[in-house]
Amino acid sequence: MSMTVGVIQLELRSCVIRTRLNPRIPEDLKYFRLEAPALAPGNIPTSCALQASLNTLYSANVSIPFITHGVENDLLNATSHLAPVIAAARVPWTEVTFLLAALVSAPAHGILIDRHGRRIGIYVLVLLQGMTSVPLLFSTSELSVLVHAAVAGVATGGLFLVLPVYVREVSGDAVRGVTLTLMMPMTTLGNAMKLLLTFDQMLFLVLGLVALELLVVFLIPESPAYLVKADKVEDAKVAAAKLMCSRNDDPLVVDDIRKLKEESARAKANGKLTIFQILKNNIYRDEIKIGLVLNTTMVLSGSSIFLQPEKTLSGLGADVDPRRLLVPLSLLAGAACTVALAHFVERKYVVTGACGVMVLSMGTLAVYTQAGLAVTSLRWAPQAALALLVAAYGMLWALPTLILVDMLNVEIRVRAMVVVYVYSQMIKLAHTLTLQHIEEYVGVYNLLYICAGINTLAGVYALSTPPAARGRTVRQIERQLRARRVPLCQL
Repeated sequence: MSMTVGVIQLELRSCVIRTRLNPRIPEDLKYFRLEAPALAPGNIPTSCALQASLNTLYSANVSIPFITHGVENDLLNATSHLAPVIAAARVPWTEVTFLLAALVSAPAHGILIDRHGRRIGIYVLVLLQGMTSVPLLFSTSELSVLVHAAVAGVATGGLFLVLPVYVREVSGDAVRGVTLTLMMPMTTLGNAMKLLLTFDQMLFLVLGLVALELLVVFLIPESPAYLVKADKVEDAKVAAAKLMCSRNDDPLVVDDIRKLKEESARAKANGKLTIFQILKNNIYRDEIKIGLVLNTTMVLSGSSIFLQPEKTLSGLGADVDPRRLLVPLSLLAGAACTVALAHFVERKYVVTGACGVMVLSMGTLAVYTQAGLAVTSLRWAPQAALALLVAAYGMLWALPTLILVDMLNVEIRVRAMVVVYVYSQMIKLAHTLTLQHIEEYVGVYNLLYICAGINTLAGVYALSTPPAARGRTVRQIERQLRARRVPLCQL
């Protein structure tokens, strides 16, 4: 939307008014922000509301594979007892196979979308998800279960890399917080399908979702950020115009492409961007450190324990949740809260608040899970504490990935995401293989106290270290990081 009066042109972009002055003024002085308190939700111009709606619609359609991922998790859990067990670690091979496949495949997904585009990465991901249910359609033998786990792991290795990158690049600054967090309720919605469907029905649901995803892939545009990175500027204008429901020569489209070119040029000024060169840059290294710390604390948050009510509610004796409703519904409620808060609150504050709730809930549960203690009164207290704990985890389980992808420059985004994802899978693998021994050594209640301490660290770190990213461009985020170094491990 634009309005011209004399030599002053008012343009609306992401619901923020900017003023473009005479072109003779230097480039960096052409734009300045004006406070616009009058832009209440009912007064938002149609063009801005339309763009926000289109961004949300594209992101919701692209995020359908997360529903498939949730259903695949149900299938993995349902068949894990059919797989052979690693005697030394006493864990089924399905978990290890899944994690190894995800770890090994992530770099391949990263190379694919960095060289050939985000759309082709989504297409390959969808085909892999379609292949996951094929082995189980014909047999549930040990070999079929392990093949299913391996293919699901390969698909997951791309899921948490390709889709966050694509959604971040096609979403405007004003709605990016909401569109990125849509993956969380969609995954938990897929997990909740086990409450409604049988095993065979879930297999056919996966195939139906994959068919829908294949249709979506042919309708979505390529990421303008990737096209600028690949020096296809004209194609980038076409893709950006489609995302904005506008013309190629629209000033807003031209301005977006200009910003992407400047973002790319800032990164390329550092020379050839190898992994070593990226780690030499203070800003990029600090962004990766933030991702590493947040992902480490998330893996060690205790979810492997409290997502199994039979462990945390063992003091109640009888099975208090025979239909297994508490965990999936609490996860879904927590994820929905994150989407509702994302438009108004910085994600790092959501992490801190959720970690605080987890610490209090874990302390309560630890009291009720002490060995030899039978709960005879206030039997509702551990159940309420577990529901709050799982809901809080549902609010933050994917936020480390979303915080990281929001900060990164387009030129290093994929490579940095691959490094952090591979690291997180290695931590998960080590955690999976050692958890049983640690649990037997210290007990569930002591383990809950340890995880509560880790979550306290995560909450404080999230509050103090990551930059404010809601509604901000990459350049604004980098300026915050330049102003202060990340205090952990000054490398």
